[in-house]
Amino acid sequence: MRRCLRAWEFERVRATLAASLCLVCANFGLAAYGQAAYGEEVPRLTFAQLVDSIRANFEVTQTMKSFNGKEVEIHGFIVPAGPPDLSFFLLSRVSAMGNYCCEVPVGQDETVHVYAPKGVKILYDPLRVYKVRGAFEAGPYTDPTYGTSLFRVRNARVEEAVGAKIFKVGDTPAPTPSK
Repeated sequence: MRRCLRAWEFERVRATLAASLCLVCANFGLAAYGQAAYGEEVPRLTFAQLVDSIRANFEVTQTMKSFNGKEVEIHGFIVPAGPPDLSFFLLSRVSAMGNYCCEVPVGQDETVHVYAPKGVKILYDPLRVYKVRGAFEAGPYTDPTYGTSLFRVRNARVEEAVGAKIFKVGDTPAPTPSK
């Protein structure tokens, strides 16, 4: 009886270790797959970086050109400028709604031409910030349909940038009611 009890305990420990090892391996495999599939290491470019990269001769720095052909991520506002399926649009640092009220109008230095392969399946909102990932191109280029651009993202994937910080928060005091 004792021998059966020990054998049963040994079998239980062995099964627990085997199950734990399987879970660890599965977790490691999913983590590795997740990074490759979703590109967690994709560099994020900002509009400040884009503006700082422009030179007087309408060229961009070699640092910015080093991203050519690589996948990048940029956050901004969608400005519809092409077909209704949003297979082409502009990504801007300011909303199309806020462009003329509180902000100076943006130029090519603060606009990215975005080309999506089959259109974008999102609910467009001009006041929402979106995350765009795709192959980056830097340097002057004239598209026969959409005009000249300094920056482009091709084969773009677009989604809402949940929790994106676009305004400085915390330094502005709350309004007080006037008496």
